Amino acid sequence: LVIDSKFPLESFTAFRDAKDDVARKQAEARVRTDISKHISDVREKYFIPEETQPMALIFVPSESIYADLVEFFDDLIQKGYRENISIISPSLLMMAVQVTQAFVRDAKMREQAHVIQKEVHVLMQDVGRLSDRVSKLKSHFNQATADIEAIETSTNKIVSRGKRIEKVEVGDGEPPLLTADS
Repeated sequence: LVIDSKFPLESFTAFRDAKDDVARKQAEARVRTDISKHISDVREKYFIPEETQPMALIFVPSESIYADLVEFFDDLIQKGYRENISIISPSLLMMAVQVTQAFVRDAKMREQAHVIQKEVHVLMQDVGRLSDRVSKLKSHFNQATADIEAIETSTNKIVSRGKRIEKVEVGDGEPPLLTADS
């Protein structure tokens, strides 16, 4: 963004200091010539395709000078606008800088939006895989729990049979009678 600060103050000072109408008319003509030339110079010197913005700012170092320009030389302000050159005061410069910063910030966010969307997509794929793995692990745990319960059932049956065998009294050498449910 081109910001030119070489405002032609001499002719403007002469315009403000003019004592009579003749001197004021001469100074007014000089202001128009100097500022008009300055607008053309900025347009020719500073507008570089692919390098600078297609607009420029001419900085006026005083709010009061800017106010006089707007009041007495609106034609120069309009010429600047037609050339994509804005004549600005100190307060307008601060506003222009803040607006430009906001545009740059917004542009950077828009540039990064696709990166964020891509990362969210990859993240969602990872979450999907994690969910599948948790389901498989849960299935394995459920199967392991069922296997442990079956082992406990078998162990309980073996312990129960062993206790019943221990209780059998062996007398005169005859084998004890075992039934199918023993």
